[in-house]
Amino acid sequence: MSINQRRHIRLTIDIPVFRYTKTGEKIKLMIYQISIGGCFIEWEESIEKNDEFRIEIQLPNKNWLPLYCRALYRKEGDGIGVEFVDITKFEQELIVQIMLKNLADDGIPLNIDPFSQPKTFLLNETDNFEMKSFSIQE
Repeated sequence: MSINQRRHIRLTIDIPVFRYTKTGEKIKLMIYQISIGGCFIEWEESIEKNDEFRIEIQLPNKNWLPLYCRALYRKEGDGIGVEFVDITKFEQELIVQIMLKNLADDGIPLNIDPFSQPKTFLLNETDNFEMKSFSIQE
């Protein structure tokens, strides 16, 4: 998914998450990116596009937030992009707490609004960008 298709600001983040299979098996994965609308999780062979499943993310207060997800795309061997299904405003606010805590833990004091839409990077025909080459001389 390109940045121009995103509806929410997404942060790069490394946090563990548990996925539950249809048989109730609990599988530990990592979230690599997260927004209030979805996340990008570690690659798992058994998840196909459009599969729905439940994950649990640990909140800053050590409780667990259960979320239902749908796989939107798979980047072979890299990860799976998922959207949160039927997520409430309260659940989104809890995800914001996770995002802000992670930034604070990393020493990144960012003042962001996770509910805002990210800026796009579309270029107009009038935009004039030049690639300039240079060499390093010793």
